[in-house]
Amino acid sequence: MGDDLEKFGGWPGTHEHCYRHGWLEHFFSELEECSEWLEVATPSNAVDSRVALGRADLPVASYTEMMEWALPTPARNRYHELVEEFASRPEALSFLRGGVWRNFFSKYSESNLLHKKMLHVSEKVQQLAHGNRSEAGFQEALEQAKTLLLRGQCNDAYWHGVFGGLYAPHLRTAVWRSLVQAESIADRLTHPKSGYAQAARFDFDSDGNDEIYFTSEKYAALVAPADGGTVPALDFRSSDAALINSLRRRPEAYHGALRKSSASDSPTVQSIHEQRRSKEEGLERWLNYDRWFRNAFRLLIFAKSKTHEDCAAARLEEDAALAGGRYRVTGLSSTCVALTSEGGTDWLGKKALSLQSTKAGFDAMCSVALRRTAPSAASVNVGIEMIVNFLAPSAPDRYFQSDGKRFPLRWSVAAPAADLRVVDEWQRIGVTLRARGARSFWIAPIETVSESEEGYERIYQGSQVIAVWPVELAANEEWKGQMTLRVERLP
Repeated sequence: MGDDLEKFGGWPGTHEHCYRHGWLEHFFSELEECSEWLEVATPSNAVDSRVALGRADLPVASYTEMMEWALPTPARNRYHELVEEFASRPEALSFLRGGVWRNFFSKYSESNLLHKKMLHVSEKVQQLAHGNRSEAGFQEALEQAKTLLLRGQCNDAYWHGVFGGLYAPHLRTAVWRSLVQAESIADRLTHPKSGYAQAARFDFDSDGNDEIYFTSEKYAALVAPADGGTVPALDFRSSDAALINSLRRRPEAYHGALRKSSASDSPTVQSIHEQRRSKEEGLERWLNYDRWFRNAFRLLIFAKSKTHEDCAAARLEEDAALAGGRYRVTGLSSTCVALTSEGGTDWLGKKALSLQSTKAGFDAMCSVALRRTAPSAASVNVGIEMIVNFLAPSAPDRYFQSDGKRFPLRWSVAAPAADLRVVDEWQRIGVTLRARGARSFWIAPIETVSESEEGYERIYQGSQVIAVWPVELAANEEWKGQMTLRVERLP
């Protein structure tokens, strides 16, 4: 018999149901007792002993619930209403279908980015495999890269439903790590001499817009001019780590049910698709939704009346054109890209994103020049945002460090803008953030509320760190600011 193992003890209530209450024993006893009319066989024996009735072409699909999860949230809500409407008509239900599995890539940009990273790494590995190189160690390294690539194709981190999937940071991290390792090996085989750095301009994530992809021995960085000139992915190759690897907080179909339901356990054993449990009371307080994808070096202009609490609750109401608008590439080298904002009427923003390898890691720098183009003066806060995800918010070996003191990763505060460090002793990574002239760092955890096998839960998806400058600008006046990220491998 083949089935999901978690149904037999992993899901809530199933251990008692299957073993203590005897369902599993009873099930096989029934098979034996019905042997006069019910034949059991392995799949191979069944195929060998039957004549084929014809052919079938299978869609890119899965079980019914998965196809519902793949739908965009508004469509999923409508689909669910239709299923309820036709619940008493089984002959009609068979014609109700959800989406296709690849909808997950359009529904979750993070899944799409992970998938396109995998395809990009796969292409590099395949190009090496089609070559005729035979030097010592090449084939062994290539086989290692192939194995890591296959690990990066594990499906669990690419989708989300009742099961944590994409919302589970450790699953995403396992896939990212394998792909970072595989690409590092492929690039090392392609560039046997040390000290290389290069940039390529192409549509990395298949969204119709070109991105800039920087690579060297120490890093891989993706810049998205069409999304505010931000950095969606930043790999530290010395530790095989994806530093950003966060998740946008977005409405999910089950959030409405969470707001209505109370955190209580059902007395009966239900399908995992029917359960409505909560692992924590008051989870509806954490249903905050982001305007933008959780990328690094996003430029934020917002009112001085906004506070750190507004930042933590995703209520800054930033200038949309600068934060998430399209930027034009005005200069490009192997380690730097210059960008200029294209939208908006009140501001003109210029960015320079540069990368530099160091002995222990690399530096990433975001320099900003902001000009007031409206005829009136402005008194605003300007922020440059960084995202870092070190996964374990309660582990003592991962922490913020400020003014000589340590704070847990779930630290939420407006801190003085002295040097700020984020440390992961387990991965042996230290990240230092500097912002010259900034008044403070606004630090807030990014926490999603999602479904899992054990019920609704709050999950740490990294931290946002915004360097904040109070700025007064007259018409046509310019302001400049800079945030630097130093990434080092700890001894």
